[in-house]
Amino acid sequence: MNKLYTSASTLLAALLLSACASSVHIRALAPAAVPMPANLQSVATANRIIPESRRDKFFDVMEGAFTGEGPGVDRAGADECVNVVGQALANNSYRFKVTQAQLQLLGRSREFFLPPLAPRYVQDLCRRTQVDGLVVLEAFDSDMLLSHTNGFRTYKDKEGHEHKVPTVHVEMVMKIVTGFRTYGAAQGFVLDQARQEDQLVFSGNGDTYPAALRQLPPPEECIRRVAQRAGDGYARRIAPSYIDLNRDYFTSAKKDARMKEAAQRAEAGDWTGAATLWQQSARHLDPKIAGRAFYNLAVASEVRGDLPGAIDWAKKAAFTCDNAQARQYLRVLNDRMQAQAVVQEQLKSVPTVN
Repeated sequence: MNKLYTSASTLLAALLLSACASSVHIRALAPAAVPMPANLQSVATANRIIPESRRDKFFDVMEGAFTGEGPGVDRAGADECVNVVGQALANNSYRFKVTQAQLQLLGRSREFFLPPLAPRYVQDLCRRTQVDGLVVLEAFDSDMLLSHTNGFRTYKDKEGHEHKVPTVHVEMVMKIVTGFRTYGAAQGFVLDQARQEDQLVFSGNGDTYPAALRQLPPPEECIRRVAQRAGDGYARRIAPSYIDLNRDYFTSAKKDARMKEAAQRAEAGDWTGAATLWQQSARHLDPKIAGRAFYNLAVASEVRGDLPGAIDWAKKAAFTCDNAQARQYLRVLNDRMQAQAVVQEQLKSVPTVN
């Protein structure tokens, strides 16, 4: 559903570019991609990539030496990944109660994704930690790719003569592959399993290759930042989470000064005052002006959290005034209504407050 929001909103913004418009940001809950059972209300996070043997530790050190990432950076990145999963589950919505315990489990081997934990072991961990389930990072691997291109920059000396100086542009792609499992305490079984790939690109410039490299963040910092993205991504997979939406609205219309005044009120946060003026403009005999006013009233309703009201206004703009932007906006709002219904269903089972 998040992708629907993004693509539809992007197209909607493009449609409004030809008109005078401003924008407002809205926070909305998006449903989890994988709904969790009602009896899973409290969870603990765990890191299962700790090497089980000296041989595995040796290979981890060797891998860090050959890749240039340095020994131990994957372990630090995995810890950060698990930490962010817990924070995101606790902060993105109230679907789960997240315990402060971050369990450290032995189990990593040269095999990337280990077999699931034994059901009795899961049940015992949940009983000792007093939770209904575990969210476990069971695989973590980073890969760094460096590339560079040569170019030139120009500068003028004191006499005004131009000179070309060789330059180097360096890019580092840091990719992390993670594997997560969520277990339920009731049977000790796997409720969800996901293999994720996340990456970020970092760049630097310098007169020489070494100088350009020095502009890049340290590999451990790059791994940490990608690990944060991976952890947040998995949390959004299993729990409703907030996303940021952008809505454009009309700021003016010929022959109606109220549209400009209303937009100024909206920009100041006075959406009630803006809506009062837009309601007056919606009675204009010119369907183009009325359509813009109806459209803006739909945005005002969505900002206030009234999706049914926003849909009603958007219908008037689209079908009464033949506003092309409103027809697209109506599809966006209908998608949001469907997503909101899913979120409400997913949040029926939430932790009780003691």
